Amino acid sequence: MDHANATPKEPPSAGPRRGGDTRRNVAVMAATTAFNVGSMTLWSPILSLIMRDLGASDFQISLSAAVWAAGSALVQYQGGRWGDRHGRLPIIVYPTYLCALAIGTAALMRSWVPFAFVLIFWNVFNAVQSPVFSPFVGESVPPAERGRAFGILEGAISVAVVIGPLLGAWLLPVIGAKGLLLITAVVLVGTGATRHLFLRETRPETIGSKPFAFRDVLSGRLRLVLLAVILYNAILSMTIWGPFLSLHASDAMTLSKPTIQLFAALGFLLAALASPLAGRAVGRFGPYRVLALAGVGLGMAALLWSAQRGLVSIVLGYSAMAVGFQFVMVSSDAFRVHAVDDAIRGVALGAIGTITNLSTVVFVPLAGYLKGFWPASPFFIAALAALGLFSVTTALARAEASAKVTAV
Repeated sequence: MDHANATPKEPPSAGPRRGGDTRRNVAVMAATTAFNVGSMTLWSPILSLIMRDLGASDFQISLSAAVWAAGSALVQYQGGRWGDRHGRLPIIVYPTYLCALAIGTAALMRSWVPFAFVLIFWNVFNAVQSPVFSPFVGESVPPAERGRAFGILEGAISVAVVIGPLLGAWLLPVIGAKGLLLITAVVLVGTGATRHLFLRETRPETIGSKPFAFRDVLSGRLRLVLLAVILYNAILSMTIWGPFLSLHASDAMTLSKPTIQLFAALGFLLAALASPLAGRAVGRFGPYRVLALAGVGLGMAALLWSAQRGLVSIVLGYSAMAVGFQFVMVSSDAFRVHAVDDAIRGVALGAIGTITNLSTVVFVPLAGYLKGFWPASPFFIAALAALGLFSVTTALARAEASAKVTAV
């Protein structure tokens, strides 16, 4: 039986609650996600350096990142199907507990191979949530309020990302990387319980009313949406989300681990301040236009930053990347909800996520290989992807405007 086309079922009564004012979901998701991300940024800015300390080479680090992306890709489509059939809430809540178990286990590993292996499961459990995360927040409010909702969410995350690296830099010499990972595991248990108690279901009543097959993302308008998300993911994999910033900062800029943590905190402090502006920009100009311009800004800022060697220019370049990242995140959240119909949102975004993560399996090792010949190659790839994203999102915006004119 094709679950994507089946009549949706209500979540089990023992699961998270349904009903009530879903607007408060935004506040709960902002708070719990901020705690989750903040606890992970205790150590994530230096994850590649932690793996180095466990014995991994730069190529092995980039290969591990590719394997994590492959594991994530394998489950996203199914996560979207589950979210459409059983509701958003079980997919938001239960994998959070499993992420805690995976991170706690990773803390006990003493060499890079088992460490990387355990982190496959952490990435898988996160990836199951991915297709329903943005829809859950976007569906909690009317369409006109989505820019503001995602601005609140990303703003809270940015505040946490400021605090996380600062605490990480302070705690690292005291409790080591193992202690930082264990703190993350404890936080994830707490946020999972909070989500279980206070969130409300948002799944649209029209879910399942429109037939969908995996191949549908390769045709029509969804093909452009897929390409946009692939390019967006490539930009982030080469910059903020990938292993290359900390490696470049350590090798080419000769920065220490605590200094890298401090730079991350400084950059995301500016990102937190920019978040309300990003939300207003999406509300006024729409997600297509903001994503197009912000993607170009982030990609070009990363390429320019990679050439800097002076302390002031490094700080300014990283700050520009962080602000660009914030605009990209807020606009991309709204883009995914806006660009995909209610009736197929979870399963379509799951299919898009699967293909997108598989593309990362190619991008990251390729960039890691090219980095050996040209240290700035990941950032050049990010700049090219940004230009492609601009073209695709502009085409989508024009197609939507033309469709509205035709309908009138």
